[in-house]
Amino acid sequence: MAKQTIYATAFARFRITPHMSSPGTSLFDFPQTSYVAFPLILSGGLLSALHILSYLAAPSGLGARFLTPVISSALRILSDDTSTVENNPQKAIVLLTAFYLFTVYMASVMLSNIGQLLGNKAGYKNKEPRLNKRNIPSGLPHRMIATHEALCDIFPAYAVTAALIATSITPKSPSTSINALALHVFLKVAIYSPAYLLDIDVVRTYSHMCAVAALLVGLWAIVTEEA
Repeated sequence: MAKQTIYATAFARFRITPHMSSPGTSLFDFPQTSYVAFPLILSGGLLSALHILSYLAAPSGLGARFLTPVISSALRILSDDTSTVENNPQKAIVLLTAFYLFTVYMASVMLSNIGQLLGNKAGYKNKEPRLNKRNIPSGLPHRMIATHEALCDIFPAYAVTAALIATSITPKSPSTSINALALHVFLKVAIYSPAYLLDIDVVRTYSHMCAVAALLVGLWAIVTEEA
């Protein structure tokens, strides 16, 4: 009995039992009458994300100092040559996209399936897999499914942006656009997804704004010939 109590307490703490159906509250919850304040706060968040990502994606920013060297190292290891982000930007974009594609359509699919398994009393039913997602209550299983769906929602926007950058960038171009792509993937995989799973909604929301801003910064660098 004591062991069962411990398990029940642990499950309740992370809200992974199918019986937990009431979501919590957030600092970003707004009443229906906030039709002026809510758009203003949302717009302010998006504008601040654009400014921050413009700084981080610059050739001397965080992306160039920490993320693009990782991509260059991976290129040298996987292609067994001297390829770097600077001298082979198209190959760098392909590698980054392959990693993101694996994360979205393989790793997060497994996450979603496990969420369906945990969230349904009958377990996972492969005959009607999408039915498993219906009526799953608030809690970790629901967030596992939602994380996968959210990544699937944003990936097409990344794919279009990456394709446009790959066709426009040259080895002599500054690294702003590739830095922006790398920052987008980092934000979505390393910050947004864990925050979603752990129910840290403020971090989840703002990291999503920053990830979208990163794509806009990458495209704008092409338009202004700063790619």
